[in-house]
Order: sequence, then structure tokens, then C-alpha cells
Amino acid sequence: MAPVTAPTPPPKPRPGFLRRHRATILTVGLVLYTLALGVAVCDDAFHLGLFPTALEREARGYIRQFDSPEESVRREAADKLVKTVDSFVAVPETIRALGSSSLSVRQTAIECLRRMTKAELPFDPAAPAAERRAAIAHWRQWWRANRDRF
Repeated sequence: MAPVTAPTPPPKPRPGFLRRHRATILTVGLVLYTLALGVAVCDDAFHLGLFPTALEREARGYIRQFDSPEESVRREAADKLVKTVDSFVAVPETIRALGSSSLSVRQTAIECLRRMTKAELPFDPAAPAAERRAAIAHWRQWWRANRDRF
């Protein structure tokens, strides 16, 4: 008769993936969070426009309406942009709209800029593209020098 041996215990179950890699997952999450926070801070500090704020999205929505074939829609959008969106946000967005390929957008944008800033910098919406680019650069330079007043 064969000697009786005690049964061998079953092997311990291997810990799951999350338990085995918990430290790595937490480290990766922390690194991604730090990178996202750094990008957001840089975006805010340098006005990169990577993460538009709610006001920037609102301003861009009104500016999109500047291209409407209906004069009343353009006027209403212009009034809302000037009256409801903070100038610190609306002015740069409107300066950007001066570069639009649409004449109606450029015309409405320059009217809004002049209403918001009370500045009478030259800009002809119907001028050739090179002249418009020079005028837009002048508006941007003016904005950099004067944005603290808004």
C-alpha cells in the first residue's frame, strides 16, 4: 500500500491586473493630469486658444452669424456680441474675424470693434488681402498695447 500524503493546497490565485499595476496606473494618471494642467495654464497665460472658454465660444457663435444673408440676423448678433460678451474676450475674437474670407463678416466685425473699443483704426473690409492683413496687424498691436483698459 502506498503511503498516504497530505493533499497539496491549490495554488494561490494571481492578483488581478489592476492590483498588479496599481502604482503604474496611478503614476501615469498623475503624469497625464500634470501635463493637461500645464497645457491649460500655458493656454491661459499665452492666449493660445487651445481650450476656448465659454465666453470665447459665445463670441465665436455670434461672429459666425455675421455671415448671415439677413441683415437683421447680423445686426442682432453684433448687438449681442457688443453688449453681452466681455470686451477682453470679444475684441480679440472680433479682430480674428477681420481676416474672414466673407465681406459681410469683415464689415460687421469692424463695426463691432469700433463700437467696443471706440478706436478709429483704419480697416477697409473691401481692400485687397495684403492691405487687410496689414490693418489687422495694426489692430492686434493696438490691442496688445491697450487691452489693460478693458
